[in-house]
Parts: sequence; C-alpha cells; structure tokens
Amino acid sequence: MTNVLGIDHPIVCVQDLSSLRDTYGALGFNVTPIGKHPWGTSTCAMLFKNSLLELMSIYDTALLDSYPAGDFRFGRFIANSIKERDGIALTALYSDDAERDEQTVLSRGGVCQGTIEFGRDVVLADGTNDRTKTTLKIFASRDYPRLSNFGCRQHKRNLIEFPQWMDHANSAYGFLSVCILAERHHQDGVKRWLGTLHGTDRILPIDGGFEVPTGNGKFLVLDRNGAAKRYGDLPASIAAPAEPYEFAVDLKVRSRAKLFDQLAKSELVPREVNGMILLPQADRLGGVMLSFSEA
Repeated sequence: MTNVLGIDHPIVCVQDLSSLRDTYGALGFNVTPIGKHPWGTSTCAMLFKNSLLELMSIYDTALLDSYPAGDFRFGRFIANSIKERDGIALTALYSDDAERDEQTVLSRGGVCQGTIEFGRDVVLADGTNDRTKTTLKIFASRDYPRLSNFGCRQHKRNLIEFPQWMDHANSAYGFLSVCILAERHHQDGVKRWLGTLHGTDRILPIDGGFEVPTGNGKFLVLDRNGAAKRYGDLPASIAAPAEPYEFAVDLKVRSRAKLFDQLAKSELVPREVNGMILLPQADRLGGVMLSFSEA
C-alpha cells in the first residue's frame, strides 16, 4: 500500500496529440503508440514503474458522453478542458483497492461522482490474447475543475508496464512532484480539497504555499511569487489563468548526462534553476513546464 493515492498519471490534454507525441519523443521519452478510450479520447503515454505521464486528445466527439459516472462524463470533461486551453485537465491517483480508497475519501468528507470500469484487448509478445481491466473512481472538484482527480486501479499492470516501453533514452523514471499554481486567496480552498484526498495531517507549509506528500511524489502548491522562485520567470501562458491548476511536472532521471544528450538533439533549450534542468516552453509541451532532477 506504499503508493496508495500517490501520483499515478497527470493527463496533459491538447488539440494536436500527434505533434505533442513527436515533441516528447524528441526529448528522449519512449512514447507509446496512440490508442483510444471508449469515451472518445485518444491517448499515448510515457510509462514508469507504477506511474506514467499521459498525453490526451479527442478522436470522436460522438462518444464523449458515454461511460457516465454520475453526472461526470470523462470524455466531455476532457473536451471542455481542451476547448478552454491545453494543459493538465486532471490527475489519476494510484489505487490497488478502489473500493477501499473511495471509502477513505468519503470518510474525509469527499465525494465520489461514480465508477467507470473498462478494458481493452491486447496481444502479448508470445502472440496470446489478453484484456486489460481498469477501475476508475471519480473525485471531481466542483470549485477547482483542473484539480480534479480519479482513483485508478490497473488490475493487470503487467499488461501495461512492458519493460521496453519503460526504458527512456533520457533516463526518466518517475515523478518527484506536480506543482499547482494557486494564489493565496485560493490556497485554503485547495488545502481543503487536497486534504480530503490525502489527509489534512500530510499538509506541510513551504515558502509561497504548502506541499502534500503522497504515496508517489508530492503535490506542491505555490503562489506566483513562490512559483517564480522555484522555476524562474513563468511564461505568459502559465501565469495568465486565474484559477488554480497544475502547471509543472517534476521528473526524476537516473543520469543528467543522458538527459543532456537527448535535450541537445531537441529544439527546446533547457535552463538550470535551483538544481533542476527546466524546460519552460509550456506552449510546446502541452501547456506544462517540465523539470528534471537526478535522483
């Protein structure tokens, strides 16, 4: 249970998925082929152990309202987020017991909009057929839609975490943190929201806001001044939105040398800030900034 409700996968949602996949591939990520969800979203991912970074778009608007979870429609939610702007629309939290984790969130005063069960057929390397099985528990925030989450239980992770897809040329292997931009007048509300998911006892003050350690990495919550101290000058597209949202993904790499080898081949120019290797070009990265730290 070490990773329970830890960061499983932020979902970066964009209009042009193929171009974004190419951009991440050029950074040394081993990006999976584009697949499809039954509710109309297209997807590809960079896989790590018990986590991943997902890129998503829309392939069929006619399916957006299928697979409802109460009044939540996953496809419609993603489509509306993309219509507003590119960026992280919501983040999955790791679960190995979806019913238990739902009850934990409810006991803290949270709400689960409903459950989505789905799977897809896969062909294994030896030619045999199998089918994935996934359970989602929707924890959507009414006040801060882009801080919405869902518990995600992959019942057969061995059908997802193929070693060849987890070997990234840039040596990335997981999350250090996901950073939320929230001004001071929003931070009490964000604190209440994250407390229902992770427990109020986990919330720790930091300069410019607070942090919430999870079973896999931290959520950092910073105002604009705190974000600028951590990441340097924020691009206009990051600083402009007024409501709280996830704007930066901090990744672990095994080798700075391998990372620099790959970045030298890309069109994006990194800068070093506070010991992190930062890619601030949010407009090229799907509405997010990426940082890398050797860990």
